[in-house]
Amino acid sequence: MEKSEKLSILDDLIKLETVNGNEELVANYLEKLFDKYQIKTELVKNDEHRFNLIASINNGAGKTIGFTGHEDVVAPVNDKEWNYGPFNPKHIDGKIFGRGSSDMKSGLAGLAIAMIELNEDENFKGNIKFIATVGEELGEIGAKQLSKNGYADDLNALIVGEPSNASSKLVIDQLINSGLIKNPKSNPSSYGRHALYCAHKGSIDYKVISRGKAAHSSMPEAGINALDNLITFYNKQKEYFASLSDDDDILGKTVPAVTIMKAGDQDNTIPDYAEMNVKIRTIPEYNNDKLAEDLKNIISELNQSPRMSLEFEEKSSNWPVKTDIGSNLIKIAQQSYQETFEQGALAVGAPGGTDASQFVRANPDLEVIVAGPGNESAHQINEFVFEDDYLQYINIYKKIATKYFE
Repeated sequence: MEKSEKLSILDDLIKLETVNGNEELVANYLEKLFDKYQIKTELVKNDEHRFNLIASINNGAGKTIGFTGHEDVVAPVNDKEWNYGPFNPKHIDGKIFGRGSSDMKSGLAGLAIAMIELNEDENFKGNIKFIATVGEELGEIGAKQLSKNGYADDLNALIVGEPSNASSKLVIDQLINSGLIKNPKSNPSSYGRHALYCAHKGSIDYKVISRGKAAHSSMPEAGINALDNLITFYNKQKEYFASLSDDDDILGKTVPAVTIMKAGDQDNTIPDYAEMNVKIRTIPEYNNDKLAEDLKNIISELNQSPRMSLEFEEKSSNWPVKTDIGSNLIKIAQQSYQETFEQGALAVGAPGGTDASQFVRANPDLEVIVAGPGNESAHQINEFVFEDDYLQYINIYKKIATKYFE
C-alpha cells in the first residue's frame, strides 16, 4: 500500500466523530476497507449505532495472533481550545493532530493496514484475527461482549495497538524516576522513547450503600446514622487494604482509592442514606474476584448488627494483564523494535488499562503486548501522533506477526 493511502486512511478515521456511542462509522469504514482487499469481516452489534468489527485471515496455521483496538474516542473537552478542529486532521512538522490520533486511531489503522499487507504477502502463513471494539473508553463494553461470546477463545497471542511511547526519551525517564512505571532489570540498558507494555493493572469499581433511619438531629439516638455506619465500613476496608502486602515486580502494589462519598441533605436531619464509590487498581497477585469476595464478607460481618444495613454493588471488574518479560512474544516484539528504530525498547507496565483485561479474563493463557504509535498527548487538547511513528508501527506489527509464525 502506498504511503499516501496509509496517511489518508488515518485521516479518514480521525474525521469520524466517534465519541462513545457512534462507533458504527468506524466499523463501516473498516468493513469497506477490508472488503476492498478481499478480507472477510463480521459486524457484531452492541447497540444502536454501535458495532464491533471482526476481520480474519486463516492460512491453516496451528495458532492465531490477534490485532485489537477500539473505535471510540474521548470527547474533545473544548473544541475552541484546539489549534485546529479536533476532527479535522492536520499534518504539521511531522505530527498529525486530531482527536484519536494518539488514542488510538493510529494504532487501529496501523493494525488494519499491517493485516492487509500481510494478507497480500504470499510468504506469510499465519492466522490473524482483527478485533475493533466499541466503548473501550467507558467500560470496555465491546471487549466484554465479544469475550463472553467466545471471540477471544482461539487466540494465542494479542497485540493491542494502544499508545505505548513517549514524545521524548526525557519523558520516559521522568516516568521511570517518578515510579509510575518500573524498568525491570531484564530490559536493555540503552533505549529510546519507543516502548511496549508487557503488563497493566486491572481495576474494580464498586459502590457501598448504607441505609439507616432518619431522625431529628436533636435526637440522633432515635435514628440510625447511615454515614456513621458507612465510615465504620470505610475503616474496616482500610485495614483490609493495608494487609495486602504483595508487590508485583512490574505493576507494584494494589492501589485503592475512595473517589465519591455522599450522605444527607438537611442540616437538622440524621442521614438515612449514604454511599461511597471506590476504585481499586489491581495486580495479578490478588485476583479481582477474591478482592470483591473479601469486601462482601466484611459487609456480611458488619450486617450482623441489627443497626447495620450495608450493600455492595460491583460496577465493573477489569482483570490485570501480565505477560512474562522473558516470553517469546516479548522477545519477538523487542527484536522488531530494534530492527525498526535501531534502538532498544523497554518492556514495562502500563499505568492505564486496555480491552485486554476482558480478553484475558475469558482466555487466561493469552499472551499480550500493548504496542502502538501514540504518546502522552492522548486525551489532551491538541492530541497528536508522529507521522513517522504511525508508519513505522505498521512495519513493527508485520514483523511481530511474521516472526511469531516462523
